[in-house]
Amino acid sequence: MQFTNFRSIMVTTAIVLVGTLTAACGGSSVASGSSGPIAVGFVVPYSGPVAEYGKDADEAWALAVEKYGSSVNGRQIQVKKYDDKCNPSEAVGAVKQAIGAGVVVLVGPTCSGNVIATQQIAANAKIPIVTQAYAPEITAQGSKYIWRMPASATVLNGNLAVFLQKKGWRKNIAVIHDNTGYGQAEGQTITEGFKNLGINPVANITYKVGATDFSGEIQRLKSAGADHVCLMGYDPDTARIALQMQQLGLNAEICANEVLGFADSLELGGAALNGAYFASVFQPDAERTASFNKAWTAKYGTDANPEQYEYYLSAVTVIQALKSTKGDISPDSVNLAISKLNFDVDGAATLAFTSTGDPKCPTVLVGTIENVKAITVQDDSQHC
Repeated sequence: MQFTNFRSIMVTTAIVLVGTLTAACGGSSVASGSSGPIAVGFVVPYSGPVAEYGKDADEAWALAVEKYGSSVNGRQIQVKKYDDKCNPSEAVGAVKQAIGAGVVVLVGPTCSGNVIATQQIAANAKIPIVTQAYAPEITAQGSKYIWRMPASATVLNGNLAVFLQKKGWRKNIAVIHDNTGYGQAEGQTITEGFKNLGINPVANITYKVGATDFSGEIQRLKSAGADHVCLMGYDPDTARIALQMQQLGLNAEICANEVLGFADSLELGGAALNGAYFASVFQPDAERTASFNKAWTAKYGTDANPEQYEYYLSAVTVIQALKSTKGDISPDSVNLAISKLNFDVDGAATLAFTSTGDPKCPTVLVGTIENVKAITVQDDSQHC
């Protein structure tokens, strides 16, 4: 099973009609209330280090509207796209543009740092955010306008730490993570997961996202006496670290976040990744998500990856909330509808949220790399 890889794409801000993904123009035709098209804002990376997310979001939406529809009570849903480049300052501008264009809900931001930088802006405007981000602080701010699709990094990495302890990881564990909001949250939560089990990592190292030479960081891992190393950051950096660890003679067991199973990571890291464990919210071979993966493969010709799965859940959340909104459609009425959802998505997940905006019944998986292929080894998901 393979995940699709990141591709560098540049897309200018556009208005796209959901049903056909045909470009439209003019913002005045998009309205809340009881008539006219309904505007949904996509604030996701269409360029920058994770430009693939934009394509993931578009494809997930296209698949969702095939099954759940692109209109509500005769009103067409329109998507307005804003490129946040996975950069907090860009995200601030993108969210402000979306709010000014009259959207009733935002899909994204996705990158954790971008959500943290914009969620108060959206809350002040009473615009709900449906996010795919993992940082625990996102839903710890008390906002009533934030809705997270995946389990937080605290849940995922806490679960992974318990799994690894049972595998014999009890000492000489090191953590290395990138300098983004996402990487910092991943590093913090896996560290906390081990500390909650009475295990104190011997090193906690930060590296610059997108770097290519990790010899200095690997020497620090050696000096710390690391026998187990948790690689936490964006792909394919974590795979490159694993490969360079092998090349420089650091024979340590590896844990990671879900990106280690992405196609570009597997291609880069190769056999150096075999035996690594990772936490994830989606695996193509997982029984619970088989129906979604089958639909994705039929439409796009490849297995889905976790980001595509979370964007799909986001799309279904938005569509079902719009369908269940009572009376005029406004940001507040959509936000209320999201809070009351209890919707089964193809047997893969139940869209229902806690008072903090976290999923009530998150998918929590542990995977491993075997013969340079990502496979599921344990499903610890919570069921509704």
